[in-house]
Amino acid sequence: MPVSKSSSSHHAPVVEHLLWLRVENVARQYGFVLLVLLLLAGFCGLFSKGVLSNGAAVNADGTLHADYERFGRSQSDMDLKLTMQVPPGESYTVTLGGQFMDTFEINALYPQPWRFSSQNGSMTLEFHDQPEGGTHTLWLSVQPRSAGKVKTALRVNQLPPVTITQFVYP
Repeated sequence: MPVSKSSSSHHAPVVEHLLWLRVENVARQYGFVLLVLLLLAGFCGLFSKGVLSNGAAVNADGTLHADYERFGRSQSDMDLKLTMQVPPGESYTVTLGGQFMDTFEINALYPQPWRFSSQNGSMTLEFHDQPEGGTHTLWLSVQPRSAGKVKTALRVNQLPPVTITQFVYP
């Protein structure tokens, strides 16, 4: 059967640009490595809980030690543990200052303070001590309200503060 000239069409060859072929080749070569590196960073805690996220800080005279998470995500729980040396027979106060009150919402706090107050963007928690004094621990579970870099100043009584820096991802 004869083929009519009207039913056949003429196709132009595909024009290949060398630049885009090179870009595709580089993306294929290094994209997998980048993906694996991002997964490993996530597993290690670069984006939330994990080895890279665990932080610790001590104030100048060693009376306050803070264990915290360097990296967190907005609307996800983050833990903060404060260990402090308290003189015997006294009540003591813990002040959470800096950007803490503007950025975090406290979900859990143990032990419960006897009294608390808020002033000038800082929260002060007052605790009654057992007569023997010594080492006391305060556990907080907080939830960031917004993303960004957060600096928090933590202080026991009027002793030197410990400053921690955290980064919250959206």
